[in-house]
Formats: sequence, C-alpha cells, structure tokens
Amino acid sequence: MRALEPTRTGSVDPHGVPIHYEVFGAGEPTIHLLMPDSIVSSRAWKAQVPFLARSHQVVVSDPPGNGRSGTPRTVDDMRERVRLDQQWAVLDAVGAQEAVLAGVCTGAGHALLMAAEAPDRVLGVCAINPGLRLTPPLAHRVAHDFDLPRETYVGWQKQNRHHWREDWHDFAEFFFAELFPEPHSTKQREDCVGWAASVATSTMELEYDAPGGIGADPDTAAAACRAVRCPVLVITGSLDQCQHPGRGVMVAELTGGEHVVIEGAGHLPQARDPVRVNLLLRDFLAGAPQLPRPVSISHPRTASPVSSNDRAAHTGRGIPGTGTTTWCLATAIDPGDPASPLAIRRSSLKAPAAG
Repeated sequence: MRALEPTRTGSVDPHGVPIHYEVFGAGEPTIHLLMPDSIVSSRAWKAQVPFLARSHQVVVSDPPGNGRSGTPRTVDDMRERVRLDQQWAVLDAVGAQEAVLAGVCTGAGHALLMAAEAPDRVLGVCAINPGLRLTPPLAHRVAHDFDLPRETYVGWQKQNRHHWREDWHDFAEFFFAELFPEPHSTKQREDCVGWAASVATSTMELEYDAPGGIGADPDTAAAACRAVRCPVLVITGSLDQCQHPGRGVMVAELTGGEHVVIEGAGHLPQARDPVRVNLLLRDFLAGAPQLPRPVSISHPRTASPVSSNDRAAHTGRGIPGTGTTTWCLATAIDPGDPASPLAIRRSSLKAPAAG
C-alpha cells in the first residue's frame, strides 16, 4: 500500500533503455525528483512525494536496471549524457516546460548539470549531498582495489566487483548501514536493501565502469556550477560516508546558493529526516512566484526559484525561435567550437509547447 498513487505513469526511451516515470498531484512549479543511482528505485523519494504533491506536480522516475525501468546492457547505457537525456525526456513526456529539480548524490550532480545546460527550463535546484567530484573522494571510498579478488572482505573492501557477484546482499547491508549512521534507522536501511535486491550486479558494474562525464572532472564540474543561473539549495549531512561533505560547500559557493548542514545526518537525509527535508523543499518551492533572483552573479543568490522570464532576460543563453539551448562551461570558451574541451552543447533541446 502506497501513501499516494500516481495520477499517471509512462515510459520514455531516448537511448534504448526504457525509463519508467510516475506523476503525482498538480500545481506549479513542477518538481522533478531525479532518478537515484541504480542501487535503489524512485521509491527512495517516498517520504517526499505525498507531501509535495499536495500543492505541486511531482515527477519521479526509476533508474536503469531498477524499479520498472529497463535493464542496461552496455557501459554506454550508463553514460552521464544518456542519463541526462533520459531525465529531460521524462520532463518532455509530462509536458513540463519548466521545473524545479531535486536530486541526491549523482542525481544532485545531474540536477546542477541540467540547470547549467538549459537555464530556460530549470527554475531551481535542490542538491542533497551532491556527487560532483569537486573534491577528492573520501579516503575509504578509494582505499581498496575494486577489481582485486580477496579471500575475505571486511568493511569498505566489500565495494568490490568479486564480492558483489558472490554476495550482493552482504554488500547492500553494509553499504546502507554506512549511509544511515543515524540511530534508529533500521526501517530506512531495510527499505534500501530491499530496493537493492531488485538490481542485477551486472547493472551495478556497468554503472561503476561507465566513463566519467562532466561531473567526474573537478574543473568541468566547477565550471558547470558557475554556469548555473537559477537559485540553488544545497543540503548536506555532516556524517555522509558516501560523498565528501566539502562538495556541498563548494556547490553552494560556486552557485551562490544556500547551504544547509544537517548535523548528525548521513547520506540520505530525505529518508531519515524527511520532515526537515520536506520543509526545506516546501520553503524553497514557495518562493517561486514572488522573489526575483539577482541579475548580478557577484552577489549571493536567493534560494527561491523564479520565473524563467526573469532569468532569460539576462542569461542570453536561449536561441530565439528555435527552442534550442546552447551553453558553455566558461565564458572564455567558444560554444561553437566542437573541439573545445569545456564546451557542452545540447543540439536539439526542444521545449514542449505551453499547455
């Protein structure tokens, strides 16, 4: 039994892996709770959906290989560009010309990249423990060789290809115990371990092996954050064992966003402290119609989303009459130069017709 049933469901397939989505509630602005990493399904947002759907259209989608989405077959199916296109396709399918984006971990990084890529469509970003590689990783995440077989696996040695194949359930139990350091988190851990049971280890290996994109390189990740022109709210847990908490600090600094640190929280505060996260999201969304964001990016930005009409007036990133957005990660880079290592172009981003 779910607290709220979707008003409609569907799937999109921009690159050969069907992505299942669900829509709840009605009201503007739309909030797109971006797909999580493949280890869990969109049910990871179950504590947010009923609350936000009281006054907003809420959109969620299952990641490749979990929930009701299709199964990836190659590392190309898990590339950053493919994942971004899938999430744009979901917004197109539900007719959302504009939306506020929220994400956790990799999803938070995707939300920021999407905001930089299409400022005319993203009204605001909530990034929870963002997974952009703006700092070195936490030491324990890279202390052990992922491909080295061992006789036994202890602690973070369990983040290992061979152990995944031999005892995926053991890794999932360990992993989510680390991600929920808060006391009395048994239910949240059990939920996540249950969702992890639905994904094949082959999918997780493809996700791990997929080539790094913009978010995996410190320079391009930072440039993408600087290119964001919408309000940003960053939420980090002080005890996050998955992403370096310093990454959240840097995202807030680079985007001019608001930064909220939840003391004692781990990697998934939207599950473990949903009331606090929901109220932060509510207040962030509530500012949408009222507060214009500053034109000058030299001043701190408000954390309240705004109409894209104000934003489009001073970003100059839209191509009039085409519905296509082209953006560049640094003003010194020519967005028309395909050889430029920092130029990223979305060649045919077609916004759906209003209404």
